[in-house]
Amino acid sequence: MGFIIILIIFIIFLSAYGIRTTNRSKRLKQQYTARLHAVGIHQSGLPQVSEGKLVDVLLGNGHLYVLTGHQTFELSLNKVWGVRHPHDNLGSRKYLVINYEMNGRVRPIVLRFTKPAQGKAFLWEIERELFTKKSNDGVIRL
Repeated sequence: MGFIIILIIFIIFLSAYGIRTTNRSKRLKQQYTARLHAVGIHQSGLPQVSEGKLVDVLLGNGHLYVLTGHQTFELSLNKVWGVRHPHDNLGSRKYLVINYEMNGRVRPIVLRFTKPAQGKAFLWEIERELFTKKSNDGVIRL
């Protein structure tokens, strides 16, 4: 009997957490007019952000937004030189390396996601944005 009560409390707690997380994601997407949102871990590349810090990553409106607790980084996709996964094995698909032009030089920004599908979705969306911006009259300039 005690196990069932603990299980019910756990299910209620898990449901409340899921609802809160979904509402927060919707609010952030609406605030930044973004199509994608994920929680990631900053590995390297952003100034004044420590390694291993949880960040919110949003993509939309021609920008990539990285939100830390008190800072917002707005990265224009016009300054992105390339985006990739670091290696070809499946474990590295959680990582996303964005080569970004900052202060006259290109530096890699490395983000890690909890699920490989999130890293893959951001990679495809950034590439799609880059191809769309570089196309004119049906011609895509690579």
